[in-house]
Amino acid sequence: MGLLGLGMATTWVVDSNCFIHMGSMAQDNLIEDLRKSIPEGIFVTPGVHKEVRTVRFQRWKNKPNLLEKMKPILTTIAVDDDQIKGLASQIGERAAPQDVDLSLMVLASKLSREGRDVTLVTDDFKMTTTSQKVNLGFNTCPPSTFLQRLAETGPNACKSRFRSLSRRTRAAEMRYAISRVNEYDIQAKLTWMVDSLIDNKPQSKAAEPVQEKSSEQKLIRSLRKFLLGGKPKQSHMNTLGDLPNICQPVSELDGYLDEISKSESVIVEEKYSEGIEKISSVLERVGLGLAPLDEEMAEIAHRAMAGHLYRMESCLSMLAKMNGNLMDARLHLSRALHYATLVDDVDAEMLATNQLGLLALVRNKWDRAAQLFETADRQAQATKNSRLTYIVCAGMARFMNGDESHASKHLSSAQSIVGEDVDKAANDLFLLGKTLLAMDESGLAIEVLDEAIECAIEGQNNSLTESLAEYLVLANNALTESESKQYDGLRKYLDDINTIESTSSTEFDKTISEIEEQAEAMSKTIDSSEEWVNAEDIFDDSASFNVLRQVSIDTNETLIIGQHSALGVIAFWLANADYQVSAGQKITIIDTKVKVAEPPEELRTEHNISALVAVKDSNKISFSANIEL
Repeated sequence: MGLLGLGMATTWVVDSNCFIHMGSMAQDNLIEDLRKSIPEGIFVTPGVHKEVRTVRFQRWKNKPNLLEKMKPILTTIAVDDDQIKGLASQIGERAAPQDVDLSLMVLASKLSREGRDVTLVTDDFKMTTTSQKVNLGFNTCPPSTFLQRLAETGPNACKSRFRSLSRRTRAAEMRYAISRVNEYDIQAKLTWMVDSLIDNKPQSKAAEPVQEKSSEQKLIRSLRKFLLGGKPKQSHMNTLGDLPNICQPVSELDGYLDEISKSESVIVEEKYSEGIEKISSVLERVGLGLAPLDEEMAEIAHRAMAGHLYRMESCLSMLAKMNGNLMDARLHLSRALHYATLVDDVDAEMLATNQLGLLALVRNKWDRAAQLFETADRQAQATKNSRLTYIVCAGMARFMNGDESHASKHLSSAQSIVGEDVDKAANDLFLLGKTLLAMDESGLAIEVLDEAIECAIEGQNNSLTESLAEYLVLANNALTESESKQYDGLRKYLDDINTIESTSSTEFDKTISEIEEQAEAMSKTIDSSEEWVNAEDIFDDSASFNVLRQVSIDTNETLIIGQHSALGVIAFWLANADYQVSAGQKITIIDTKVKVAEPPEELRTEHNISALVAVKDSNKISFSANIEL
């Protein structure tokens, strides 16, 4: 289920004192009980790690370190110092809790804004009063209530153990509060502790709404199954009435996506126009059918259809991006993110948020990009997904925005992940580099691919090293002079992601030298032609060009920069042509004449081109792409 579609499941952010209580009193089956009762795990900040690093399980054999045992069920998310200071200032310095507590409050507020039902577990009553003061959007409860809730909502096998632990913890909380009776008025805190048990306790009359919710979920699953071509229970179909027929058109979107995924290549502009026509038709027909229905039935329909619409909007975003229209791509991704909140897919929101971050990166919206990547990273941690590419992108965005302290934190996290599995890191960075290159961000792509090839060499992955070398040649040829200057300094920042040994370093230097030689060889001139000649005489049938970028040089004149493995980097000059083409597409030229000229020095220097090719009939050049859905 998407992060914004978690229903009433509680997200628990837990402070140090709760861990101290558990370390003091919990039995040796605590970790397994927590894992069963909170599949999502417990959220903390790095400060909690520091505060409990010496705590041990006192009732366990050999008294093991608590943090080491609990790490698998902890999701640790760093919080910026500026946000902690900002919250302290908002609350008032004198009234503010300590920095670690403030970091937990910031984290709980962030998770709450993502649509979660968040409860911060703390026995510090000040955190409750101050969070209410500035309306941070989350609930609080003491550790004893947290354990009691787990006893009520967790599996039967865990209930008695959680109940017993809750009672002992509550007694300890009471003793501590009473011991401070001469230091502050404990009445409000004791009232809060009691109220937390009452307010959070499931009420006896809640059975009917829960049953209603369960019944609604069954109908959503049945309708979703029908739309995917399955055969739901007839009783559910009877309850749904006309809804299956009303929603049926949305299945047509899967046919469109299936056709694209099975095609070796597609004409991007044609497929995008076809996709817009298809989704418009589907939404119109479904909308007309849903209009007379009540809100409850419409909600069932929207949730059941969300997966189809999420996939379609994601595909349209990809096509729009490849067509060079970043604003349309962003709009489609924003819609995809909306649908992702209704989808039973833990990765949907994370992937959509990451794509929005990439679009912000391309538009040089560094701060916005960093925020989106950091959100994707939190979602990845919550769902135990790979985080490296999100952290690297967030770090690059922070670095380019001048936020060096935040960039350093991301770099440190990236180093830890790379150190755990250098081969996986190489593959993840390779995928990111290819994505950046496809978005015409060759400057960023080169820096990422450099780190990927370091990891591949260190991991002795020869086949991956060869593939990376090919893409680095492509990226080096795609790099313009202005991009090279724009990202000056970024390489030094990213170089620290992975530190390779001297033997690997020698191999890396040799590989990079060979790549630079290949890139230089591709910039040599080819024979020019003063007359118009058949395209087939210059480019044989097997000639395949990869688009590096599109450059508008006049109102009606366009340069398409393309690379060929043998002919090098060539600029195609198109007069009276209206094209929107992005990196990664394939160029095909048939049934027309071309003229080859030596490029002006300015163009040669800026784009590393070896020839300038004029195409007589611009309609005879086409662009296609392989779409991976």
